[in-house]
Amino acid sequence: MRKTVLSTLVLSFLLASAPALAATTPTTTETGRLEWREGDHHLVVDASQGIVRVTTTEPANYFGARSGDRILRIDGKPVRSIDDLTGYLAASSRSQVPMTVLRKGNQVTVSIDPAAWGKVLPPAPPAPPAPPPPPRPGT
Repeated sequence: MRKTVLSTLVLSFLLASAPALAATTPTTTETGRLEWREGDHHLVVDASQGIVRVTTTEPANYFGARSGDRILRIDGKPVRSIDDLTGYLAASSRSQVPMTVLRKGNQVTVSIDPAAWGKVLPPAPPAPPAPPPPPRPGT
């Protein structure tokens, strides 16, 4: 009887704590690449397992980030995927946005110009079509 009660308590504790344990395990598995080249400008950003890293940037300071930088945040929002990066930049209407990167082991905040990234960003999806007008009474 005592073993049954103890087993039930232990099982209840494990089941109750399962969501909390699951929440601490990273589940981001997106891998992606953003690559753009035009004339002398070239940018490559890779994402894997929740880490977004600038692989190539030419010229070196044009995009604000440098080759080897890990992008942590844009305007205080965490960046864990290419979609995060492009979404935050596309939504920004400011001329300068702070980007926090991990550069050579140090967190550095650089000011980036979203317009410089503008051609790199995928085009916005088209707006949904307008609904048809309501039918007129008597027709």
